[in-house]
Amino acid sequence: MKKMFLVLLVLGPSAALADSALIGIYCQENSNGAKVYVNEELKFECADFAREALVVEEGRYQVKAVQSINQEQEKIFSQQVDATPDRPQRVRITMPQEATLTAYGVTMKKQREAEAARKLVLEQERKAKQALESDLAQAKAGDLAAMQRVIERYQTGRGVEKNPLQVDYWQRQYQVQKAQQERQAKIAKLQQELDDNPYFYWLGLFPRAMKNSDASESSTIITGLPSYTFSDIISSPTVYSARKDIQERLDAIEGHAVRWAKPDAMVAKTTP
Repeated sequence: MKKMFLVLLVLGPSAALADSALIGIYCQENSNGAKVYVNEELKFECADFAREALVVEEGRYQVKAVQSINQEQEKIFSQQVDATPDRPQRVRITMPQEATLTAYGVTMKKQREAEAARKLVLEQERKAKQALESDLAQAKAGDLAAMQRVIERYQTGRGVEKNPLQVDYWQRQYQVQKAQQERQAKIAKLQQELDDNPYFYWLGLFPRAMKNSDASESSTIITGLPSYTFSDIISSPTVYSARKDIQERLDAIEGHAVRWAKPDAMVAKTTP
């Protein structure tokens, strides 16, 4: 404070007039290199623990110190003071712990965010395209779940442009494939019924026994076949009609499948 008054005395009596005021600026630790502005006008550059006295006219002033960290970051101290002739003002410049972005830093941040957003969109498009290709490949191979996903994609536009024609196409393919799988399941079930019938099991062994080089095994099967056949016929009088019924159902399913092999054909559309 004594230094401030010494400045006034050195400047002479005119500086001590009623219209003049004094602002003392004290640079604190870690403020080295900070540029000090008063109402946006550069006054000096701080060094740790340096002091400066500014003679100003009475009024309100904005004291700001800007310490550059790098091209994109800086630390800013700011304080508003009311300078009056009767009371010198003291400003202690203490730089904040956290840095803020410079104007250049703000611009670069926006550019980086825009680039990151662009890359994210590209990555999402790549994954969507990859997922679509995978679904299409599985759908073409007859995967019903994949067909449903493809239909949903073309309906909603998820990963691909909306396409009602593709929706209709894959819905028809789904119905055809589903019907084929259901027919195959029925055929497999009927075939299993045939395989589970003991008469047809032993009857199926007969041709293999004839080719078998093991005479004892062949003899056992061939010798035992009449007894098994006779026993099966006695215990199950309807075995022949059961086999005939299963075979007729198999033929009907397979014939229906042949008619529907080309679902767009007129015969398929008119056949019940």
